[in-house]
Amino acid sequence: MRWNRGVTHKLVDPEVGAANLDLHINVINVDSGPGPYHYHARSENIYVVLEGTVWAIVEGEKYILEKDDVVFIPPGVKHAAGNGGTVPARVIEIYAPPGPDFHIVEDEPEALNAWK
Repeated sequence: MRWNRGVTHKLVDPEVGAANLDLHINVINVDSGPGPYHYHARSENIYVVLEGTVWAIVEGEKYILEKDDVVFIPPGVKHAAGNGGTVPARVIEIYAPPGPDFHIVEDEPEALNAWK
């Protein structure tokens, strides 16, 4: 994971022959803070919370995600996420299509600044 915020366990991606998706589990450390505010120009992004609490900032709005919550983030939608609880958060993350498509947004929303 970026900035040493946790661990990513790869499950299905182009390295094992998947042409159209990247599926992995992120284990996000407690007090790791948010990831960078960013968007994907062509990739759809899905989070499925397996355990813990995740704070997500999507287009400047803060959402609190708990076990079994699912979030769909279309291409072009700015977002960031991180652990918002007291135990490591485990999250299934899906990118489709896979590949380098990570664009950091310099102008962070107020909701993200309050997190830091």
